[in-house]
Amino acid sequence: MRAQIFGYCQVRLTGDEVAVRLSESQFTPSPMGDALELSTAGQGNRIFVSYAHLDDELLNQAVEHFTNDLKSFYAAKTGSQLEVFFDRDSIGWGADWRKRIDGELRGASIFMPIITMQYFNRPACREELNAFYGSAKLLDAGFLVLPIVILGAGGITADHPMPEVRLIESIQFENLEDAFLCGRGTKEWRQGLSRIADKLLDIISRAEEKLAPSVRPGDAPDASEVDEDFDYFEHVEQLDAIGDRLLPEMRNAERDLMQWCEVVQEQLRYFTPSSPVAMRTRSIAMAEAVRGPSVELQESASVLAESVTQADALMRSIVGQLAGVRTKEASKMADEFIKSITQSSGDMREFSDGLVEILGMLKTMEILSVPLRKSLKPGRVGFAKIQDVVNTIEGWGKIAPSA
Repeated sequence: MRAQIFGYCQVRLTGDEVAVRLSESQFTPSPMGDALELSTAGQGNRIFVSYAHLDDELLNQAVEHFTNDLKSFYAAKTGSQLEVFFDRDSIGWGADWRKRIDGELRGASIFMPIITMQYFNRPACREELNAFYGSAKLLDAGFLVLPIVILGAGGITADHPMPEVRLIESIQFENLEDAFLCGRGTKEWRQGLSRIADKLLDIISRAEEKLAPSVRPGDAPDASEVDEDFDYFEHVEQLDAIGDRLLPEMRNAERDLMQWCEVVQEQLRYFTPSSPVAMRTRSIAMAEAVRGPSVELQESASVLAESVTQADALMRSIVGQLAGVRTKEASKMADEFIKSITQSSGDMREFSDGLVEILGMLKTMEILSVPLRKSLKPGRVGFAKIQDVVNTIEGWGKIAPSA
């Protein structure tokens, strides 16, 4: 089954074939945001911060102030330095950041997403969160992901349609909304920072005990050492199990995607220039028609995205362990493993670009009426998850066996 995983995930439709379903609409696409890259540098206790840059602009560089003050609080409490990386220019992991996650987690590095509801609209932010958490779960170290919610805490619920929102809720995030609203230097700010510094102490202690008992604070783990708890065949068996269910999950998502496009295309035919009252009536009718297909697309795409994320973490863990052995035989195994997964891969960027265009159309359509916006929202979530799937699968062809 392992050799068929990529084949399972091939999307038979091109971006143009999907986008053509809406080709007669008058709506204009919009860009989908920018990517955030991660990097490694230096030694010591390390935190990688992920956030939507629009949030920092909104809050007047509050994320930068928060991380600087957190370093000071941590140093005051421990006498040790805390390395924090969050600026995309200084991080510099480039296209290979994903393959280095496993080594960073084993070295007790912490991933800290700074959350507002805008965070979940950024494909790069979703990708980082899923990649780090997926790899941490494989190590039974989900505690290495420490979400900090600075705005929108009330929207972080267990029944939210976006899987990443539900994930943040399940991790038991730290709510610093009051501290950020009160501002830097206030009592609430200092209390919040003190609480997070204490939480970091606890996490680092747990991580060093569980993952790297022989690594002293400030030391980098030896990449050539093999994890004694790593079981190659167990990982492959898990990957095979995921591969078995990817085919029906992909077919379900593809079916629901096309059903949604067909319904929306049919409804758009009835939109013609007319009075505001007539347009509103038409939008309400469209809302009723697309509600069911939107929910179905959200559900099937979310299930598929979860499976692909799990497969991604397993594959990168396997390749990372094989590469870490640094022998000719292990390198050959890693190379053959990658080829078995990617042998039927193709260029999926065209399909992903088509999804971006449709997501832009959705944003414009949603302004027509509240009922229509509510009905389209699950479909938008579904499209976002399919886009995440495409981005992840496309990256499988770039996994390198070298450490």
